[in-house]
Amino acid sequence: MANKVNAILISESDNVATAIADLLEGECGRFWTKGKIVEVAVTEKIPRYHKFAVCPIRKRELVRKYGEVIGEAVNDISKGSHVHVHNIVSPGRLEK
Repeated sequence: MANKVNAILISESDNVATAIADLLEGECGRFWTKGKIVEVAVTEKIPRYHKFAVCPIRKRELVRKYGEVIGEAVNDISKGSHVHVHNIVSPGRLEK
């Protein structure tokens, strides 16, 4: 079932997708965007309902989910990495 969707991306401006099934390292997160299914190989286990980066996210870059800013990257986050409280904080909370 290579075409089965296992993640959601709501807005084209989002830089994270949400897994709707547990994903193991090396598996692909698959979601619809721009009328087609896109695959992103995850680089670590992504628990169901957690986020993974769909593109590289640089330190201090805003993290967007569902078209809304949900945080700011604490460090560089590579494509396919788990995005959670260990690598994002509320916007404006990072020391300058």
